[in-house]
Formats: sequence, C-alpha cells, structure tokens
Amino acid sequence: MLILAAISTGLAATVFVLWFFGFGSSQVEASERLRKLREAESQLPQAEARARLRRRASVNFAGVTLISGNIAANWSRDLERAGLTLNAKEYFTLRVVVAVLFALVGVLLMPLPAIGLLFAPLGWLLVGLWLKRRIASRLHKMEGQLVEMLQMLSSGLRAGFGLLQAMEASAEQIPAPLSVEIRRMLRDTAMGASVEQALAAMNERVGSPDFDIVITAILIQRSVGGNLAEILDNVAHTMRERERIKGEIRTLTSQQRMTGYVIGGIPIGLLIIFYMISPDFTGLLFTDPLGRLMLTGAFVSEVIGYLIIQRIVNIEV
Repeated sequence: MLILAAISTGLAATVFVLWFFGFGSSQVEASERLRKLREAESQLPQAEARARLRRRASVNFAGVTLISGNIAANWSRDLERAGLTLNAKEYFTLRVVVAVLFALVGVLLMPLPAIGLLFAPLGWLLVGLWLKRRIASRLHKMEGQLVEMLQMLSSGLRAGFGLLQAMEASAEQIPAPLSVEIRRMLRDTAMGASVEQALAAMNERVGSPDFDIVITAILIQRSVGGNLAEILDNVAHTMRERERIKGEIRTLTSQQRMTGYVIGGIPIGLLIIFYMISPDFTGLLFTDPLGRLMLTGAFVSEVIGYLIIQRIVNIEV
C-alpha cells in the first residue's frame, strides 16, 4: 500500500510540474497573449502597470491564487539576487516537488505515515534556505569586489573618463558576479533609462548595504556636485577599515566557532565509533522504528544547536 501511495503521489507531482511549466501549450498562443498584454500595458499609467505586473506574477492553479503577487514579486527579487534564471512559478514548483519527495521519504521511513508527512514542511523550508544561502554567497562575492571597483572608478574619473565610461572599463576587468550587474546597469542606460534609474535598479537587484552607500553617494554627487573621485576614495577607505575590523572579530571568535564544530561533530563521531565496536547493537537505530525517530530528533537538535552557535558568534559590524 505504501509503494502504491508513493507511485500515485509521484505521478500527481509529475502532472503538476508539467502543468506549471506549460508542457503541451502552444507557443503561438503564448506569443499572442504576450503581445496583447504588452499593448494593454502600454495604455496604463505607471502605477497601474506595476500593480498589473504584481498581480500577473502571482501563482495560480485552476483559477485559485496560491501565492499572492507580493510574495511572488519578493521571490522573483530573491531569485534575481541569487543569480538564478527561475521565475516565481518555477520556484514554487521546485519547492512543492521537494516537499512531496521529503514527504514520501518520511512515509517510507517513519513507523507512522502521519509522522512522515511532517517531512514535507522541512523540504519546503530547505529550498528556501538554499536560496538564501545562494543570495548570501553571491552578495559576499560582490561585496569583496566592491572596493576594487571603487578604486577603478576613482582612477578612471581622475583620468578624465565619465562615470559610465569608468564603469564600463571596470566591468571589463572585474570578474563575475559584479561585472554582470555593472553590464546590466550599462544596458539599462543604453535602452533609454537615466543613470539615476539604472543605478537605483542595480541597487534594488543587489540588495547590499555597501552598495546602497556607494550608489547613494553617487546620486547625491550628481545632484549637488562635488569631487566624485574623492568621495569614492573615502568610501573605499571606510570599507577597507570595516573589513579589517571584521577580520579581527573573526580571529577573536575563532575558538567559539571551533567549539560549535566540535560539539556538532562529537555525536556523529561517537555514532561511527559505536557502530564499529558493536554494529548489531547500534544498527537498531537504523532498523527499529523508535531508533529512526530518535535519529531524526538528534539530527534536528544538531542543526538547531549549530545554527544557534553560529548566530551567537556572527557579530555585525
């Protein structure tokens, strides 16, 4: 019965995924609908057009709105910040599929199917954590490249380049992901957007406090005037000093971080040692239903403890 239920659920999930990705739909009809939507949107005021875009970004199923436009817009922003090409609909489908797979694994492993179904929210949350991790990793890379970009901009401005010329020259020398965002900003200006609008759009895409400081400084300088090269040098100096302070903090908290790794690794090491000494006795944790439940609780406790320790030693500067 469990195998039959798993197969049925898997088929239902497959059909659900195919429907969400538009399998079997006509490309001509999709292009025609897109053309009509663009024509109608061109007749709307800007505020109304944005509201229409939010509503259109919502995730619907059989005429029922599953995810509102605001949540879908936030997902689209996060996916863009993570450097992914997924849209909100595809991201929702991915979370649903992972949640269903976790539920199936839980039903097959846990003694009670009701307990196994509790794995579904875990799969849903893990996809969200994975996205946040990608955003943090990409943001960390860009912030590490920011000081170098500011130095290039300052040197270019002193050499007589304009702001856009200096940014284009820096984009050719800086690797991804920062160069990708700079080129997107330059493409926005080439498509008719003002420099202020392109910078504000880049600031929204990146979502970094450091970038917000730099872009705000550039926007203020373009409004009131001043020596932009000197301003960028001062901002770069401030950021270098902050990185130095962060390095000192990481050095001072290294023992606490190592404590978290040791505390998290001791139960795993003991489990391996006990299994090597007495595999029949320790194997009950993997074969007995109560043992599996205990391992699940231990794993959840390990993750919670590790996250708490990391939150304590993570000092913001």
